[in-house]
Amino acid sequence: MKIAVFHPGTQHSWQTATAVQQLGLLEFYATSIFYKPDEWPYRIERYLPTKLRGKLRSEFRRFEHPALDPALVKTIGMYEWIERIAARAGFQELSVKLDLMGNKRFSQFLEREIRSERPFALWGYNSSSLESFALAAEHGRTRILDRTNGDFRVYNRMMAEIMDRYGAYFPVGRERIADWVIERDDEEYAQSDVIVVGSEFARQTLIDGTRDTAVAERTRVLEYCFDENLFRGIPKPAPVDRNRPVRFLFLGQLIPRKGIQHALEAISRIPASQATLTLVGMMGIPREAFAPFADRVEFIPTVARADVPAIMASHDVFLLPTYFEGAGIVLYEALAAGLALIQSRNAALAATPDTGIVLDAIDTDHLHAAMVELVENRDKLDHFRAHAQAEAQNYTFTRYRDNIASLITEIGVN
Repeated sequence: MKIAVFHPGTQHSWQTATAVQQLGLLEFYATSIFYKPDEWPYRIERYLPTKLRGKLRSEFRRFEHPALDPALVKTIGMYEWIERIAARAGFQELSVKLDLMGNKRFSQFLEREIRSERPFALWGYNSSSLESFALAAEHGRTRILDRTNGDFRVYNRMMAEIMDRYGAYFPVGRERIADWVIERDDEEYAQSDVIVVGSEFARQTLIDGTRDTAVAERTRVLEYCFDENLFRGIPKPAPVDRNRPVRFLFLGQLIPRKGIQHALEAISRIPASQATLTLVGMMGIPREAFAPFADRVEFIPTVARADVPAIMASHDVFLLPTYFEGAGIVLYEALAAGLALIQSRNAALAATPDTGIVLDAIDTDHLHAAMVELVENRDKLDHFRAHAQAEAQNYTFTRYRDNIASLITEIGVN
């Protein structure tokens, strides 16, 4: 029995589709954004001025997946691009509306495939699978829901507590997830035969949030993987020069949920001669909140995926003091680049006693103490970095593919 993988955006869906393809089970991969140089809108880059072409090419490269057979990829619509532009411009409400419109059109696009006589199961992602799963249920197709986040009831409780202390870091309108989103999530849970999440933390939030034994019984932990092709050739990390500052890195969404406020406060307590901090990603906190720390950090806006390995390899320690994470593929990438980890427990537990520090609590004091420990104990830092790449082998694509194969066998896909 084959499987159709679909996601109107990206997430790690392209890795799932590639794994299913290598197992010889991919019916098709449906998405909105997939880089095909000879198709619209991607071919527009060849007609632009050199400088603008380079910027657009950098954006397109984020959606380049050469391992996937283009003949098995179905793409539709421009909603995802328009939604991304709106989000980058700060029009959050418009972005949400465009997302809903795009998801609805995407489900209509899939309807013909689901109604066909061809036997295949569906592997969809949270917030974009409800309509397709409901129709698939009518046609007796197995539905696998890949929940890349934890349950948003738990998220709202956590964010409410953080708002009390760090409200200035939250953009207006992003304090909580709306009730209608959570209600839709519950419907997706109900329409799913199996729910997969990327970490035990995420699984526990579904159990705590829904208090539904049926959801708990259907939920499995399927650890994600990093893109080995991107990180191939990264050299083994050398011992850190004792005469230079330790280089800390925070890469991804720069938002309160991920603990950016603690990273900024912690680095401000450490002399610049001892430590530096680089932020890479979309700035998700108000300018006024970031301004007091702007001179203490290096900020690099969102970059192409292909540029991430070199940036990581030029640093020593990766920070992820997150409150709420589905898993944290970026942690696996950091290991592959030879970085030590400092992370919270509210994500995939990628840090081990040989590769990093797991924070006992998520706050500035604990993060600062962990950072200072590695600044002052370079031998421990070198030990963590020396073992990082070996630990990353537990999160390879091959391991992920084999785990998918085991899951398919376990659940008996129809």
